[in-house]
Amino acid sequence: MRAKTSIKKYIHVFFIIKGATHLLKYKELINSYISEPLLSKLANKHNISVLQAHDIVREYKLNELNRNVIKLLEET
Repeated sequence: MRAKTSIKKYIHVFFIIKGATHLLKYKELINSYISEPLLSKLANKHNISVLQAHDIVREYKLNELNRNVIKLLEET
């Protein structure tokens, strides 16, 4: 049972670190998205394609979801 708990913690840490590195890498772009969530304006402002902006924002939202799920699992 202890190994199962340890593996779960490693998985949680992996997703937390993955989310933090993504946030650091695209901090300016993500902050722009939070203030004005329009992908076309975001892409134009940062000189990237709308598809790239979508992928970055999608990854950010998935990381937020993972972080919230991990918090809920740790509370129970």
